[in-house]
Amino acid sequence: MSTPADVVRDLARLVDALAKLLDTQTAQNIANTAIMLGAQPQLAQGVDALGRVLSEIRSGAVPLRRAALDADALVALLGCVPGFVAGVGDAAEAGGSWLAEMGLGLADAAQSAHTVSDPLREFSSLLDKGVDAAEGTVAMLAPAQWRGLIAALDRLSASLLALKTPANSTTPAASSPPGAASSGG
Repeated sequence: MSTPADVVRDLARLVDALAKLLDTQTAQNIANTAIMLGAQPQLAQGVDALGRVLSEIRSGAVPLRRAALDADALVALLGCVPGFVAGVGDAAEAGGSWLAEMGLGLADAAQSAHTVSDPLREFSSLLDKGVDAAEGTVAMLAPAQWRGLIAALDRLSASLLALKTPANSTTPAASSPPGAASSGG
């Protein structure tokens, strides 16, 4: 079964493959072919339309990447809380035991500290389970994979725009069509 990270990574690979296809010599000659056929305006319109679609896809991917990174950072911060809460429980129990051992009539301090520390440890355990669930959810958002997809979309956009430029400066339209008589004298 594919994970969301697999899907985003594979989508980035697909977009990269499309960019590589547009970088081939055959694709780079599309502009020359369009000039020969008198279809350069149509090619430009098609490239511009596809460019707008890619721009919209990228514009949608950027906030998703940001949300995934923000969620990952939040879960990382929350991961510190259970240990802190457990530490407070340990400190309360140690403090109560210390007060009880002092022999100053504070024997009930250990019991009071125990009353506080046990719920804190239980709460820490619940927080740990919540952090584990949040980490699983964040993993589904695939924060590490989005950068590759956005970079691939940028490469595809650049390769697509290059289709509007003829492959060389001497275009077939500028030369004489085959079989044309030269005007020599």
